[in-house]
Amino acid sequence: MASASYSRNKTVAAITDFYKFCIRLPYLDPNALVLAPEDGGWPDISVTELRNRGRSDEVIELLRHLPYFEHPSLRGGWTIDSGSNCTQYHKGVCYNDSPDLIKSLPGHVVPIADPTDRNGCYLLLDTQTGKITSYNIMANNIEGNWEEYERLADNDKWRAFPIAPVSQFFERWKKLYEKLVWMVAPPVDDSHGDGGIYFTRADNTVEEDELLEADDSDDIEIEDEFTKEVYTIYKRNRWPSNSFNREACKQELEEYLKEADY
Repeated sequence: MASASYSRNKTVAAITDFYKFCIRLPYLDPNALVLAPEDGGWPDISVTELRNRGRSDEVIELLRHLPYFEHPSLRGGWTIDSGSNCTQYHKGVCYNDSPDLIKSLPGHVVPIADPTDRNGCYLLLDTQTGKITSYNIMANNIEGNWEEYERLADNDKWRAFPIAPVSQFFERWKKLYEKLVWMVAPPVDDSHGDGGIYFTRADNTVEEDELLEADDSDDIEIEDEFTKEVYTIYKRNRWPSNSFNREACKQELEEYLKEADY
């Protein structure tokens, strides 16, 4: 049974808000965002398979009502950070190749995004607490020390990773994009995947937090030339103001990355 700290409606609202923010970013078609039908939600959720994998009734109902990003590939997905692909549950996809992880999760927890590579993260949504855990199989982002992590049972290792209420989790992500700590460009070929090309001004969460607290200035130092130019293109097109020219920014990014042979 879901607890008082979890609300399906608030969870759907928080994810919808973040996804609506994402379609302002110059990398995917705004029409990629699809909202659940009001009458009963998505009809193609893989109920039998989800139950076979131990997911709870509340997980299934939540997945019926979440928004999704349409991607041309059934097993593919648009990335929502530097290493996480959204899972297209509305199309009948269950999970992307993560059977061992799924077995170890309680039935009330479900990944809503899978890693694009081993350095990316699963986003694990808990329908009892209303929180998201950012879980990486390489343990790149554990909280606490390594010895304590190693002593955990395999089925509990996911609990050692950063966790936050779903609204707070995605609000932080929005701020990272707004302040251009994170930036995303449209895919220009298959060399970086087809979900978007990501750039960052931070190497870890500590640096991210420092940049979020820093005052914006016209004199920001960025060592990597590609990241610096992507930052400049965003700024030139007036991000993150209401007058941001999304299409012009997207075109500039595509032209620059092609010419630079990125």
